[in-house]
Amino acid sequence: MEIYPGVDLMECEIVGRPLYLPVLRERGEALLLDCGTTSHAANEVPAQLSQLGVPASELAWAVITHPDGDHCGGSAEIKRRYPQVRLACGDLDRAMIESPDYLFSFRYDAYRANHGIYFDPKTAQDIKNCSSSAQAVTFTFVGGETLRLGENRILEIWHFPGHSHGHLGLYDRSHRTLYYGDAIQGAGYKSVQGMWSLCPTYLYVNAYLQTIRTIEASDAEIIVGCHWPVLRGKEAIRQFCAESRNFVTHADRRITHYIRDHRSGVTLRELCTELSEQLGEWPLAVSLELANAISGHLDRGIEAGRFAVDRSACPFVYRLSDKREEG
Repeated sequence: MEIYPGVDLMECEIVGRPLYLPVLRERGEALLLDCGTTSHAANEVPAQLSQLGVPASELAWAVITHPDGDHCGGSAEIKRRYPQVRLACGDLDRAMIESPDYLFSFRYDAYRANHGIYFDPKTAQDIKNCSSSAQAVTFTFVGGETLRLGENRILEIWHFPGHSHGHLGLYDRSHRTLYYGDAIQGAGYKSVQGMWSLCPTYLYVNAYLQTIRTIEASDAEIIVGCHWPVLRGKEAIRQFCAESRNFVTHADRRITHYIRDHRSGVTLRELCTELSEQLGEWPLAVSLELANAISGHLDRGIEAGRFAVDRSACPFVYRLSDKREEG
């Protein structure tokens, strides 16, 4: 799918959801934004680059927006097939992107010890299979840098934390087009058939809200994500930013009300299962995926003094703070 001359989206799929991998080309050089999984990197990426007329020798950059298996899992395969490629990612995400084992432990298995939430063995293995082996990156960015593609195209590196600490975006100012990866997520993810399939998966609430504001205030006229349709025009962009912010506000309110109404304390699992239908229309089978966003709201509430957590219990138990109870 061509976005404008010199930029195409490679259309892939990940567990029934669309996965769009942008390819930017300029005078004999190409940049791939995100690598997909190992399978994508071994199959769809080479096939679609060939269809686009991009010789293997012209793939100069592979910039990874953030550490998830469908975005960084194929990095080792990309480097194997295109040894000249320069791999880049956000500096704060480097450790997870370079090590599939650390990625799984820190990101996908993060709630096992303290909350008793984890993937079943088959799903866990499927997640691990997204990545093949460890792969060092060549460069890391913190935001504010520029990257030259070919002789004339200057791409700006933007920092979009919230879904991860080091999440990156690319801005092509000459076309007022912003490539945002998974930096903002609306009300969730839809399947290729257009049905709701997964909740938003941001982790760090304040940073996520700032990223929404950054995108909303930008002069971008086109924004391109990895799982959402291309949005053209200020009004469409504004609406998606508002949808993303509204989910955060709604989730925060529901979490607070539920904890207030259950003074003996609640667990993260309970919040996920009880609030899932109130927050979206995705299948109940994926309700525990809300652990990402809800844990972020809980952490923010603890930092603000609204919530308290009993870490002596396993799983952890959350309540209103004493100060909030008195109020």
